[in-house]
Parts: sequence; C-alpha cells; structure tokens
Amino acid sequence: MTTIELDGRWHITGHLNGGYLAAVCGQAASEVLDGATPLTISTHYLAPARGGGPADVEAEVIRTGRLSTARVRLSRDKLILESMVTAGSPAGEGHLEDADVPDIPAWYDCVDTGSHEAADVPGMEVLKHVELRLDPAHAQAIAGGPALERAVVHGRLAYRDGSPADVFLVSAAWDLLPPTPWFTHVWGQLPTVAAQVVLYPGELVGPLVLEARCDTLRDGIADETSRVWDASGRLVASARQTAVLVKA
Repeated sequence: MTTIELDGRWHITGHLNGGYLAAVCGQAASEVLDGATPLTISTHYLAPARGGGPADVEAEVIRTGRLSTARVRLSRDKLILESMVTAGSPAGEGHLEDADVPDIPAWYDCVDTGSHEAADVPGMEVLKHVELRLDPAHAQAIAGGPALERAVVHGRLAYRDGSPADVFLVSAAWDLLPPTPWFTHVWGQLPTVAAQVVLYPGELVGPLVLEARCDTLRDGIADETSRVWDASGRLVASARQTAVLVKA
C-alpha cells in the first residue's frame, strides 16, 4: 500500500470526478505492471472522495503476460472505490469501425463551460483545470433553453494550460460532460455507481471530441454510454456507466 496525493483541481459538484479517479486507478495499475498501457478500467464507486490530499492506494497484481491485470483499491479511512485494470499489448486481427465522430461546431464556436459563472462556484475547480466546450445547441438546454428530445451531449476537451492530450485525460474524459438527463430537463444529482472504460492505444492528437448519451432512465437508474475521439477522428475511449438519480 502506498500514499498518493489526490489532485483537488479535479473537483466537480463538490467531490473528485469519477473519471479522474478511474484515471488514477489506471495509472496505479500501470506502475505495478511495469508500465503496461491500460486497456480497460472497471470501477465500482463505494464512497465519495471530497477534497484533494492524501489517499491510500493498494495495487495488487492478479496476473501477468501479454495481458496483465491488477486490482486497485483507493481509500481514506474507508474504501472509496475498487477497480480492476487490464493492461498490455494485445495482438489481434480484424477491424470494425462503426462509431463515427459526431459533427459538432469548431472549437471556438463551442461554449466554454469555464467562462460560465458555474466555474466560480466552490467545488467546480475542474472547469478551471480542463477546458470543456459544449455544442451551443446542447449548452442552451441546461442554461434556460428548451429541453432536447434525447438525452445526449457533445463537446470538446483539452487541458486549459495547453498541455497535450495524454492517456490520463482520455481515461477521465468519459465522465467530464454534464449528466445527460439534464439535457431533457430531468434534474438531480447522478453519482456513478459503476463504470467500464475501454481505451484504444495509439498516438493522441488533441483536443478531444466527446459524446455522452443516456438511452434508459428507469426507477432512478441511468444507463449512460460515452465515447471519446481525438482530433484525427480516431476513437480513443468508450465507457458504459451506471448512475443513480438523486433528486434535490
């Protein structure tokens, strides 16, 4: 077990972003697996992580080989999450691409969420750390405009300080868009219970393009799918998460 410093810049709605915590798990697993590239990160979120600062990380190697797996546990007095990470260099054949990058406005034509008054609210520090820009038509839906017919949102993402896109940002990006039910005016907090993230290795070209959609929300359970492309149009990550709707 080792102690790490969680980065308070990844705060959103008063707690550390779930995508950020998944990225931390991927990084911790890579370190104990001799630097192998994370391919999947499967996480169960057990308690919120509030504030930056020390946290205990336990990374246990489960198997090694071309595909290696590690179990990662993150705790602060109590267990915050548990994640299984598979890493390595698969040697497979076959090719299928049917996840086209969405057609959204150019970078400067999208709405910078960091320039919105919400970015100045304590607990929303992530909007000052990453530059998240929303499709204007979608941004209007959560800023007083009419609701969208479907729970979907498109955006663009980069580090605000100009740092190039990296595996860590890709590993977190799936959870950085606002909750998709909001765009149909279904309001409330939607904390993530579990998530499965798939990463596609390769050279990255930023900024990133994001899409998230929720096809089913029933009995307070939301099933959301997210995808991330780089600026070349290559799919670099996809995620499936389960969240629960908590009404204010």
